[in-house]
Amino acid sequence: MMVKRSNLLILDAIYLVCLVLISVISFTIFMDAFQTISFRINLVATYAAVTALWIYVRYVMKNMERFKRFVPGYAAVFIVLVIYLCCVICYTLFVGFADQGLRWFVLLHVVTAALAFIGCAVLLIFIRSTSQHEAIQQSSAADLYSIDKALKQLLFTMENHSESHLDKDRDSVKSIIELVKYSDPVTPASMQYTDRQILLDIELLNDELASMYSAGESVNKERLTKQIIRLKSHLEERNQQILNSKS
Repeated sequence: MMVKRSNLLILDAIYLVCLVLISVISFTIFMDAFQTISFRINLVATYAAVTALWIYVRYVMKNMERFKRFVPGYAAVFIVLVIYLCCVICYTLFVGFADQGLRWFVLLHVVTAALAFIGCAVLLIFIRSTSQHEAIQQSSAADLYSIDKALKQLLFTMENHSESHLDKDRDSVKSIIELVKYSDPVTPASMQYTDRQILLDIELLNDELASMYSAGESVNKERLTKQIIRLKSHLEERNQQILNSKS
C-alpha cells in the first residue's frame, strides 16, 4: 500500500512541533535548572523517546500491509514506546533535586532505556519469526498447489490419448489428485525438498509421456504403472511424516 507523501510530511511536521513544544515547556517550567546535568539528560531522553515514536509511526505508515498482518506485535511495540515516553516525562518531576543523587538519576534513565530497547527488540524478533513462519507456510501451500496442477496436467496428457489399457493408470492418477486435495498444506521446512522432488517426478513423467505420444510411440504400461505407484507411495509417505511430526 502506497503512502501519500503529504501524509509523511504532516507526520514530520507534527514531530517537529512536538520537539519545539517539549523544548519550550522544559525551559519554561525548569528555568532555574536548565544548566544542570540532570535537566539536560532528561531533555535528551525525552527527545529520544519522541523520536522513537516518530520513527515507529513512519515505519507503520510505509508498511501498512505488513502492520495489518501483525497488529498484536506492532501494537505491543507501540505500547512499550509510549510507556518509555511516560516514564521519561515522570522523571522530569525529579529534575529539581536530581543533581543531589545524579548517579541514581542517570542509572534510572539507563535502566528504563535498556528495558524499552530490550522489550522492542524481543517483540521485533517475535514479529520477524512469525513473518518467516508465514512465508514458509505460503511456500508450502504453493508447492502443494503446483503438485496438484502438475498431476492434472499429467491426467490431461493421458486422457488426450484414449488407450483403453491405460484406464487403470488414469484412475490411479485421479486417486493421487484426491490424495493431494486432502493433504496437509503446512509442510515443515525439512519436508520442502520432498515436495519439490515429487513435483519434479510428476513433471518428468508428463514430459516423457508427451514426448512418446508426439513421436507416435506406444507407452510401456508396466513402467508407467510402476512410476504412478511410486508417486502415490511418496505422497502417502510425505503425508504420514507430516502427521508424525505434528503428533
